[in-house]
Parts: sequence; C-alpha cells; structure tokens
Amino acid sequence: MRAVRRLLGSLAVAMVTVSAVTAVAPAQAQGSAVTLQLLRQSPWSRADHRSALEVAVLATNTGAEPVSDMSLVVSFGTHYLSRGDFERSLSSGPSSVIATTSKIVRGELGAGSARTIEFTIDLSSVEGIDQTDSQTYPAVLELRTGDSALASLLTPVIYLARAPAAPMLSTTWVSLPAPVAIDPGGTLVDPSFQAAIAPDGALRAPLDAIEATVTAGRSHGALDLVVDPLVVTQSRDLDDGYRLMDGTEVSPEDDRARAAGAFLRKLTAVVSSTRSIETVANPYANPLLPAMLSSGLAAELAGERVAGATVLASVGASPATTVASPSGGQLSDEALAWLAGVGSTVVLAEADTVDRSTAQGALAPAPTVPVSTPAGQTTLVLPDPSTQTLFARSDLLGDPVRAAQVVLGELAVIWKEEPVPIPPTLRGVAVAPPSTIPPGMWAPLLERLTTAPFLTPVAATALASQVSPSNPNPELPLQTPSILTFDPAYAASIDALGRSVDAYSSMLENESEVPTQLRRDLFIATAPAFVVDPVAGEPWLAAVRDVTGRAFASVTPTVSEAFTFTSREGTIPLVMGDPGETPLRVTVELRSARFSFPDGDSQEVVVERPGQVVRFRVVANASGQNPIQVLVRAPNGRAVTQPITIVVRSTTVNHIALLVTLAAGLGLLALYSRRWFRRRRNRA
Repeated sequence: MRAVRRLLGSLAVAMVTVSAVTAVAPAQAQGSAVTLQLLRQSPWSRADHRSALEVAVLATNTGAEPVSDMSLVVSFGTHYLSRGDFERSLSSGPSSVIATTSKIVRGELGAGSARTIEFTIDLSSVEGIDQTDSQTYPAVLELRTGDSALASLLTPVIYLARAPAAPMLSTTWVSLPAPVAIDPGGTLVDPSFQAAIAPDGALRAPLDAIEATVTAGRSHGALDLVVDPLVVTQSRDLDDGYRLMDGTEVSPEDDRARAAGAFLRKLTAVVSSTRSIETVANPYANPLLPAMLSSGLAAELAGERVAGATVLASVGASPATTVASPSGGQLSDEALAWLAGVGSTVVLAEADTVDRSTAQGALAPAPTVPVSTPAGQTTLVLPDPSTQTLFARSDLLGDPVRAAQVVLGELAVIWKEEPVPIPPTLRGVAVAPPSTIPPGMWAPLLERLTTAPFLTPVAATALASQVSPSNPNPELPLQTPSILTFDPAYAASIDALGRSVDAYSSMLENESEVPTQLRRDLFIATAPAFVVDPVAGEPWLAAVRDVTGRAFASVTPTVSEAFTFTSREGTIPLVMGDPGETPLRVTVELRSARFSFPDGDSQEVVVERPGQVVRFRVVANASGQNPIQVLVRAPNGRAVTQPITIVVRSTTVNHIALLVTLAAGLGLLALYSRRWFRRRRNRA
C-alpha cells in the first residue's frame, strides 16, 4: 500500500509543470454550454500540517451534446502583492502563471447532466509555491476537452509556510433582521418571513452555520449576533398557528408552524452560548435612530430599547448593553449622542459611515474610530471597505463557496500587507456579511472567518478595547448624516397614543398582557418602512387607538345635562359605561367654585359592570344656574375623558343672603324715615 501511495505521489508531482505563460482568464469559455461551480476547497493549506489543496467542482452541461475527453487544469499565478492586485485578478485573472497541473477526467459529461470532479494537489511539491513565506495565490480551475476550454473559475489559494506569528484580530457580526410580516389582526402579510425561518432560509441558514462552527467549538473565537426582536415575536406568532392572506388557517401542527418552533429552539441554543456569541439586541421593530430623535420620539425609543433586550432575554440571551447596531446604518450626531447617553460604548457602523481615506495610506484602514459626544465617548467599529464590496458582486455570489473563499483571500492579503507588528501594536479587521447573501454561503464563510489561523476572532467589545493599530483613525465626522424624520402628524399620533397606553395600563386592576401588546403595536408603527410611508403604518396606530378608545369610553360617565335642586343640597348620579370583562380603576372628579362637596370632590372607582352608578353630594352656595365640570382620570393622573359640563339650578333661599338683604332693607327704611321726619319739621 505504501508503495502505491509513493507511486501516486510521484505521478502527481510529475504532472506539475512550471511555466511562464499568458494569464488564464477566470471565465466560462465563449459559446460553451458547460459551467463550473466550486463545491469544496481547502480554506488554507499548511506546509507543517497538511500541505494538500483539495478542491471539488460541479460541472454542468446545459447543452444538447455530451462532452468527453476532458481534463481539469489548475494554473497558479504569482502571489498577490496588494489588495488592488487581488481585486483586479478577480476580473482579469492572474498576470502570469507560475505553475500548472492537470487531471484527466474519465468518462463523459452527458447533455443536461452534472457531475462532481475532485482534485487534490500537494502544494509542497509545486515549485512555484513559496515554501518559506506564507502567501495567497490566484488559481484558475479550467475544464477542457482536448485543447478547447469549456469553463473556468478563479479562486484564491492560501498557503501557510509556517504557523502565523502574529494573527490579526477580527470581528464578524451577523444580523438577523425581520420585515413587519404580520398585520395587527394576526394575518401573515409577508410570506418571505415564513420562508426565511424555514430550513435553508435567509434567517435559518446563518443560525445553522453559527451552531455548526462557533458554538460547536470548531472556531477559536467569538462573533456578534445582532437580532431584531421582531424575529422572535413573529416566530412565536407563527409557532402558535396563524392565518394567511387568503383566509387559510395554519394550525400549530402544520410543518410551516413547526418550522417556526424549530427556528426559535435553534436561536435559543445559539444565543445561550455566551462564551462564543456576543448578542446585540436591536430596539423593538429596529427603528431608524435619527428619525425617532428628530421627530421627538426619544421616550418611545428608550422604551423600544428596553423591550428589545427583554425579548432577547426571553430566549436565553444576555444582550450586550454596551453595543449598538443602528438600523440601516443610519446615524446622526444626535443619534451618536443618544447612544453614548444610554451606555453604548461600541457602535457597529457601515464601512462608509466616516471617510477613513483621509487618515489612511496604502494599507487597509483601521477598524475603529473614536467619537466624542456631549453625552460621552463611544467607538465606531467599521467593516473593511474592500471586503464589504465583495458581498455586492453578483458574479461571486452565484458560487457561494467560491465567494466565501474570495472573502478569506482578501483578508489573507490584508494580513500580509503589513509586517509583523511590534508590541503594543495590534492589528484588526471587521467584517459584516449582509443578511442578503445566499443562504448557502453562510456555512463556508463563517467556518473560514472563525477558524483561519491568521485571524483571532473576538467580539466587537474586545476589538474596540484591544486593537492598537499602527495607523489609528482620528475622530472623523459622519460622511452622510441621516436627515430622515417621520411625518409630524404621524409622530404626534405615536406620542399621544403612547400616553394613552400608559394611562390604560395604570387603570387595569388585574395582570394583563394587553398593554405589552399595545406598546409593541405602537413600536411597530415606528419601523423603518413607515418613515417614508406613514399611511402603511396607520393600521398599527388604529389598533392601539381602538383598544384604548373603548376602554376610555367605558369609564366615561353618562349624566343629565341639567339638574334642579329644590333645596340647598342635592345628589348628582353618574352612570358609568360597560368595561366588559376587564375591571378598570379611575378617579372621578367634580369641579365648581359655586358648589361645595361634603364627601369630597373626587372618588376612586373600580368600574366592574355596566351601568355602575357613582353619586356625589352637592351643596349649592348660590341660587340660580351654575356649572359643574365632571372629569375622569387614570391612576397615573392623565385625563382619559373630555370634561363634561352639567348645569345645576338651585331654587332654595339662601338664609344668610336673605338676612343680609333684610338688614340692608331695614337700614334703607330707617334712613328714609329720618329724612322724611326732617323734611316735615322744616316745613313746620
């Protein structure tokens, strides 16, 4: 057996030919009906551990004729010298070829069929590969028939001549955003959410990848998971059974509902791994911070922040309260000050949040930028701009494993650009894969980002506190501060309804989930989509308005508009409304300067049944018609009804006023009599 292995190894080495030929373009041959997709590739190879490069490609023949007499040719280009060199090669191929090896592919590729082709190359035996210095090389994999090219692709090959002496700190954050998928009535209006949390969905795939790599102990570091609380609450809604837009009821036993339950269990398993996952909770509904603050909704935003952390804690997470991830990357100076004020010392930003080019040379920009605000200090953590552009290249994303390898290749080149740093210099890089990448890319990408020996994965808080780059960024202004704001009338409605929910909550005698749901409905009304389309958010406001309005109407008293007292004292009866099955506590007040209230001018009342009567004893201080105002307040002091004015007519004689009048009359009579007698004496 050993002799056979030696013979096979000798044959593999013999197949390698070093040449200096023209570059091979990494593209499908013109007019060919065959395509290549990278199924597997060794993320890196090590001379001191496993020097083999293993690749597997899927060859697909979409033509009408079979293909035979095939070979797979792998051509290595000169190692990359810079990021610019790396990025150019992705489109044009290597500038020169230093080595070529090939493998004969037995059999044929039938019309309309596909087959997997595997190839293993011992890089320690390829003379063009540097055996003393770790480098990254462009490799073109080309499928040929005879002398004709059928298809090709380029992928970076990372060869480590020795264990990295100074790995680079790296932070990766994965975001789980959610659309507003369920309307106030409980109907699923966005089926994409249901698909996203199903197996291989856009939200399920990253969780599976994190569980398989990070929480399973295969990685040697940590990453950040940014979660929109709507992911949790809407998954729970689906798990309990839900209704489709066509009226179909999906029961909890349906596979679609079961998928939601499985997603929640997976999420719980991931966020519970606090040693390897730093969980970041978005505010509830993930609103745009600048729009909230510029619209006077800071109090609402503070409530959403607390609610978001509470929801994540309910699935076993311990959210990092010092880390924030602004929705859509939208920031303003006011938003940064608000974040610093609530204790966010680390802000996960976009690659272009600030212009780092003014402070950088030819090397990759440092990942952190300090920020001073009136409320305190914070640090922006920004992804590497060159790496982030790779996630937008459709020519890469169609081949997920290749795309993941290209991202790792970019990071390997960044790592090699600088010499081994002298302490205390500590380099770092950040990567933020968009949630829109193909689901099949998550597993190979996270495996590479968290296990590569030249990277030391750390949480964002650790990167912000530990990285000490040789080219630090100074404080830099926001490149494009957000000026988004809500429609003023829409924002005013949110603010007013928020106070209504607080009042309603204080009125409840018994424990109830209704106020929590109302607040969440109100939070959803602040979702990013409703900044530009407030009409679409109105149903959420209407849902809150309906519940609080009915509650306030049930404690609004019915009372006659006019009363007549035949004596100085009387009783005013107030008939309360129908609270249904929910007892409500309120305070009823009577106000008037012309009446006194022997038993007090206010009563605390628990409205428990329809038609409940509240009576006030009233004493008139003057006869005639005089007004009394009736007001109902919630226990938190907020008036929940408009003032009701009633008119009370008193026909009784006021004895004090009568005595005063008689005394005045007698005085006038005496004065008149004196004058009359004086005039008679004068005439006499």
